[in-house]
Amino acid sequence: MTRDEFGDRRRGSAEARCGAKPVQRRQSVEFQDSIGKELRNLYDDVVAQPVPDRFLKLLNQLETNVLSSSATSNAPRKSE
Repeated sequence: MTRDEFGDRRRGSAEARCGAKPVQRRQSVEFQDSIGKELRNLYDDVVAQPVPDRFLKLLNQLETNVLSSSATSNAPRKSE
């Protein structure tokens, strides 16, 4: 066995060819695919939800504050 960049043991390419069982690898890939599909479905559901009103109000307040502060900083100052 060799060690990867994090120091963990891993199989070398010759060991992987000799010791890997195709059935286990296929089940692992199928399992990962099913997890990926579930994560995509969950993500799509979250993206489809509307933005909460409270969050929109906070964004509007922030935008108002930024615009008013930039208008104040860009205004010419009176010389004393």
